[in-house]
Amino acid sequence: MTRNLINALVLIGAAVTLGAGLGAAQRGWTVPGKSSASGTLVARPQASIVGSANGIYCTPSIENGVAIHDIGGLPAGLHVTVTVASSSAGFDPAAAVIGAMVGQKAGNSIRTATFYDNDSGGDKDAKIDFVTPHTGNYVLIVGDYADISTGCYRYEVTVR
Repeated sequence: MTRNLINALVLIGAAVTLGAGLGAAQRGWTVPGKSSASGTLVARPQASIVGSANGIYCTPSIENGVAIHDIGGLPAGLHVTVTVASSSAGFDPAAAVIGAMVGQKAGNSIRTATFYDNDSGGDKDAKIDFVTPHTGNYVLIVGDYADISTGCYRYEVTVR
């Protein structure tokens, strides 16, 4: 990905995060250990593509078409793993996670944390592994690495 594309993704992620507003923060994750016996939360989002929910998402068919998913509001210090597995031949998913904080706690500005991966998940799948550096809303952005094809994929978010 070029530097301009990465900058554009950061801006898109920040805009989506800001647009999600308070509702996204209220839909955020429950603190691990309080919601499951193992202390680990795993989200396997579902999408509907012509029929019942099947958990497969597809990128839009436009140049630089990326799909954006709300991970939700997360507190600082959580270990997060995001895997994105291709479901389409020829589709090489590249993934980014953007965490945004705005306002006084962000120095009266916007503070972002970005994480990116292309092939760490094995084969051509993406895997992003990070610890949330600050409390904020996080979004996942998925696109084709070479930006030459649209494609479908599954993603999973694990929070510990």
